[in-house]
Amino acid sequence: MFERKKPRYCSRGVAEEIPMELQIFLWSALELQRELHDMDYLQIFQLQVDEAGTLSIHYSQEQPEYEQVYVLVGVGADMPEVDGTKLYVIDDETHITMVFPEER
Repeated sequence: MFERKKPRYCSRGVAEEIPMELQIFLWSALELQRELHDMDYLQIFQLQVDEAGTLSIHYSQEQPEYEQVYVLVGVGADMPEVDGTKLYVIDDETHITMVFPEER
């Protein structure tokens, strides 16, 4: 799962609503996670921005169960619209797609 050679896509909604810098960070985080543990077909990111502008990214998967939190200080002030956002990254064996849950 999540091999580097697979094509990667974002849904139209993600492309329009998630800043490109954040998309790049999330793809990079997945690359790092691939090196750390076995990955399920479904990866989940939950984004939270606090009043100080800190962006917390809660990463998880179900099988095997795994969680990680990334904290980006001061970044959230530039993207308050991502607060409360949940993203799925799905590997369907031929390609990998980043989508909002309602687009799945």
